[in-house]
Amino acid sequence: MNKHWKKRALALVLAALCLLSACGGKQAEEGERRVDNVKVSDAYFGLAYYQNGTLNPVTDNTSINRLVCEALYEGLFEINSHFTAENVLCADYTGDGTTFTFTLWDDVTFWSGQPLTAQDAAASLRAAQQNEASPYHNRMTEVSAIEVLSEHELRVTLSSPNINFPRLLDIPIYREGSDGFADGTGPFRPVNEDGKLALVANEAWHGGFLGSIRRIELVSVTRADAAVASFQTGDVSLIRQPRIAPEAPSYGGSVDTVRTAGAEMHYLGINYNNAKLADARVRQALSAAISRQSLCDVQLQTFADPAVLPVNPQPMDDSLALRMTADTESAVNLLREAGQSSPAPEDEDGEEDGEDGGDGESGGDAAGAPEWSFRLLVNSDNAFKTAVADQLAASWAAVGVKVTVDKQPFETFVSKLQSGDFDLYYGETLLTPDFDLRPLISAGGRLNYGGYASETTASAVSAARRGEDIAALYRHLLTEMPIIPLAFERGQLIIRKGLVNGLTPSPYNAFAGLEDWTSE
Repeated sequence: MNKHWKKRALALVLAALCLLSACGGKQAEEGERRVDNVKVSDAYFGLAYYQNGTLNPVTDNTSINRLVCEALYEGLFEINSHFTAENVLCADYTGDGTTFTFTLWDDVTFWSGQPLTAQDAAASLRAAQQNEASPYHNRMTEVSAIEVLSEHELRVTLSSPNINFPRLLDIPIYREGSDGFADGTGPFRPVNEDGKLALVANEAWHGGFLGSIRRIELVSVTRADAAVASFQTGDVSLIRQPRIAPEAPSYGGSVDTVRTAGAEMHYLGINYNNAKLADARVRQALSAAISRQSLCDVQLQTFADPAVLPVNPQPMDDSLALRMTADTESAVNLLREAGQSSPAPEDEDGEEDGEDGGDGESGGDAAGAPEWSFRLLVNSDNAFKTAVADQLAASWAAVGVKVTVDKQPFETFVSKLQSGDFDLYYGETLLTPDFDLRPLISAGGRLNYGGYASETTASAVSAARRGEDIAALYRHLLTEMPIIPLAFERGQLIIRKGLVNGLTPSPYNAFAGLEDWTSE
């Protein structure tokens, strides 16, 4: 449900009630007016702000300013916790996967009072497309044309189909040509009071009335660690910080922590030059032996959601076997099956092992079965990841797979990754909201360090992007297992305890649902 819809739905309900009670015309008009009965808080609320002269929400790539941008600007859509697109500035759209036509609401204005037009939206999207430093640039790399059709209509054409393209359009929209703080449509607007910057309620906000917080002080900082320090001293009231990170700061005292769904995927990459790992049954076995739920609960300290498929949330489809606990029996059977069809390893004399009736330890029951022994590369700078890697090695040992955990500092980790010096590696990547897997599993993909290539997989991905049977892609990924997903990391918002009740942030917007905020 979008903000515009909620606002209009309430007006329709009030009008209907007036009709039922035989209200007159003037009374009906008064009944349609919403009453601002929110108890406004006078509590201090501060946000960190890196003051670099201007604030353009599309081209500003400082992490410090993201929360400020979320308070000031809106996109055509907002991405909810299920990673579906909800209409915000876009009233309606049509699309066939390649060409999309978006119709904007015709009564939205910027803070300045100027009306929102399709030209403004097109200019904002082009800014993301043309500026490689923009945090939204990768959303627009396959856009071939952006056309303004009318005052409130624009058309976007893609170079290749993507039925989920609207999920990429939470890109902030600002008024073309506006200076300083680029003119926005969000729930807050900036003010400069005697040289001090603050955000105050945007009285003309199309989403209706704000909740209990109507003023936000901007606290000037120059570095990310200064924002953390300002939070700890109380000058900053709300901060976004990853939890599963090297040297992640801890926030004690009187704070509330709110977690958000994320697109940051933790996974295992595979070196396809290793003949054993090139067998899909071995990859399936390694996946089956993992208790993802336990990894998320213990090693990742509940700051991740388990995942067998590389999408978040996991599909609710009974036909898909998405087991989050270990299935050691299946793992052993898959390894046995793969071992029986693999050539036996040779000893130092060139003879096949097992000829003398050896017991086949580490490789299954059959004599001459290969020894399952791999090396897992992991970044040693991140204690969460090394703990996961150690547990993976223990889980695999339980099914007869010997894994050596190769813990390396980040620079060495990257060097080994780029040179292919690994059997498996613990990876982490931020996927786009449409969960585009091509950088990871397409031939030549920028994150395809293991050299995976499959025309069948490429065809299945292309079909799903055209809007065909997505379940067919999921079934294929479960069978092929080109990478082994582990979990999706949760985001973390930290706020002063008791400052706001009803905080319901979306993955990319801390202020989602702020019209329902209350304060004690």
